[in-house]
Amino acid sequence: MKVITESLLRQRFRKKAFKTFNVEEGQIVTPSAQQFLNEKSVAVIRNGKGEQEPKEPVATPAEQVPAPRPKAKYVSAVDGGSFETKPEHMTQLRGNALVVKNDPRIVFRGKLDSFQSAVLMEQLRSIELKKKGLSQDLEELLSWAREIMKCDVMEEPLPETRILGLTDPELRERSHHPKRYFKIGHIMPTADMGASLLGLNTLRSSVREIEIAAVAAFMNNVEKRDMIQALNRMSSVIYIMMLKEKAGVYK
Repeated sequence: MKVITESLLRQRFRKKAFKTFNVEEGQIVTPSAQQFLNEKSVAVIRNGKGEQEPKEPVATPAEQVPAPRPKAKYVSAVDGGSFETKPEHMTQLRGNALVVKNDPRIVFRGKLDSFQSAVLMEQLRSIELKKKGLSQDLEELLSWAREIMKCDVMEEPLPETRILGLTDPELRERSHHPKRYFKIGHIMPTADMGASLLGLNTLRSSVREIEIAAVAAFMNNVEKRDMIQALNRMSSVIYIMMLKEKAGVYK
């Protein structure tokens, strides 16, 4: 395995905790994986033959043993600094690990949170208009956005899933060829299209902003590229919903 990711280490650590980890020649440890090893006090052995058992400590007279330092309540996810109270300009990235509030990961989460709020407002509108199909599709969209947020916070890979019952190639096919599937051409939004379609268009624009934030947060993190891809697909999903609304599928 060329890339050692945090998710891989977490899976191994859950099965059996370890004190050392061997990195073979040519293997790459991602930044989040290295941070995980640091948090668990795991020693990294490079170019070894395998994981090694830690050496037994040499006995020291009790009067010479320094008192253990109290564990910090919070630590910096950037430089490992410790805090007893959370500074006002910082927030939790995960667990007790802190970053400043304008960290790219926090900016990404903030935009994703705002998007979920906007989806809920559109879902309320669809319920008031008695568009059950639109409400159901919005609920699926909301669940997907929440799954992305959860996987980012929990440092888990994003599971592959169908959205609107469609695979990635099927989403691309329908969004690129609307006449073939919806009997209408591509949509150029105008003010007379109605509140539902314009609301969906606003959601689509918001996803583009979230996608840019995701690129800033995850571009150099190979184990998070699935987030960027998912958001690209989400934009296509909302455009398909716009096509369905324009074609009268939701009536």
